[in-house]
Parts: sequence; C-alpha cells; structure tokens
Amino acid sequence: MAAVGAQAAALLDAGGAVGEVPPPAPVAGGLRLRAPEPYALSAVARGHGGVGLAPSAYDGTRLHRVLRLPDGPLPVVVHPDLTVTWARPTAHEDEVRRQLAEVLALADDLGELWDACDRVAGLRGARPAGAGRVLRAPTAFEDLVATLASTNASYAASRRRVAALVGAGPFPTAEQVAVLGEDGLRARGWGYRAPALLALARDVADGRRDVEAWRSPHVPDDEVVAALRGLAGFGPFAAATALPLLGGRPRPLVLDGWLRRQVPDPSPFAVMGRWAGTGLWLAVTAGRWSPR
Repeated sequence: MAAVGAQAAALLDAGGAVGEVPPPAPVAGGLRLRAPEPYALSAVARGHGGVGLAPSAYDGTRLHRVLRLPDGPLPVVVHPDLTVTWARPTAHEDEVRRQLAEVLALADDLGELWDACDRVAGLRGARPAGAGRVLRAPTAFEDLVATLASTNASYAASRRRVAALVGAGPFPTAEQVAVLGEDGLRARGWGYRAPALLALARDVADGRRDVEAWRSPHVPDDEVVAALRGLAGFGPFAAATALPLLGGRPRPLVLDGWLRRQVPDPSPFAVMGRWAGTGLWLAVTAGRWSPR
C-alpha cells in the first residue's frame, strides 16, 4: 500500500479538492450537528485517503457525501461549522444526523489518546487541536471494501475501483455487491480482488459476518484484529488500516514501505502503548492538523 500512501498524502497535504466534487446545488434543507470541543472538519476530512473515494469528496473547505436514506439517496454538504445542507426535501433528518455522527467520528472519546500524545514532544499539540478523529463511512462494510480496494494499488486505481461500484449514488449494500458476481466485479476493475470482495459481500448479505458489530466498544480490539485477518485479502497492514475505522480503535504499529520511509525509527512512539501506531500516524500527518 506504499503507492496509495504516497499519492494520497501528496493530495491531502497539498490542500484543495480531493475526490470528485459535485457541482453546486440549491439548498432545500439542512441542520446543524453538535461537535465536541475542539473539532476541526479539515483535520478529520484530511486524516486519510478515504475522503477521496466515492461517494465522498472534499473541496478544500466542505465535505461532500451521498447518504443512503429510506426515501432515496441524499447528497449532503458538511460545512466547517458542521452545518449540513442538502438539495431535496427529506423526512429523515434523524438518520442524517446518525450517519454523519459516525462519518465525522463525533462521539469518539480521545482522552486516552491525548494522554498518550502528551508523552511525545511532537504530539503535545494534538489535544488542543482536537486531532485523532478519522473520517469513516456510515457502515463498516463500506470501509472494509474501501480498504480492500487500496491494497497493493495506486490511489488513482483505488478511486476508480470504488467509483465503478458506486456510480452516482450512495455506496451499494452488501446485497447489491453480491449480485454482481465475480464477473461483474472484474468488469468493474476489481481484478484479482474480485473473489475477496465477493466473499465479503456474500458473508455480510447472508448474515454470516456481522461486520457492523466490529464497531461496538464491547468487542475487544484483539477480536476485531483476528476477524479482520480472517477476511480474504486482509494482511497485517490492511487490518491495521481498517481498525481505526471501526469505532475509533487504536491503529496498530504496523508499517508499509511508505510509512517506513517517513519514520525510519518508530521506537519513540513505544511510550504511547496501545496508541503507538496512531501516534506515528499523527506525526506523519501533522501538517494536516497542527497550526501552520
């Protein structure tokens, strides 16, 4: 995943738009989310490359996302003050709030992480900056598919692969992915990953794997790691990448080639205990959350 790391980092660190930003649309409704203090949308949106994968995009200021609601797809725009706007009426504002609270990691308690960051000189600004939240998808299934798409691939190829599944709507359900079959997934650019994606989709659709439960704080980290490693196509680094997307869990200290080039000696982060991998990631991405 070194290619993804390098290419995504270049885009995220440069500022500006990431992903396919939709054209402006009239505003038909909206709401305001309550954010923890401190909170910076830019830091969360630029926390990792998932922001550039359909149906998500960031225009340099605002997060764009297509949500799946009971009354149909709803493109929403999240503004820096966490005002949310959309272009058609909907009767499901509560569901918009619920999904975006997950996407924006609004309920994550970062106290333990910040205590660990205070032990590393270069990370003592994480607490006042509110750093450490990771943008994620409304469902664990989507985050797992996105992680699988990025294994051993360039960022551009990962984006194309996910976009071919999504089209112009919300992210497909496991049932919708499963019915494509292996040939359909290969036709959408998934190549040798198609069997792994199909197995995941079928397991979720048939109820053999409850991946949404992996976001529960009642499931220990080691159980989630073991479950991730049991998925076809998920090696140590893919599992480490997915773990923070499953309820804000600590990122294991597992490095790919790109991270090793950024931090040749990760030993200073050992004082952070279970948060060592997250601390290393915060150090590598400091330009996205620390004051300039």
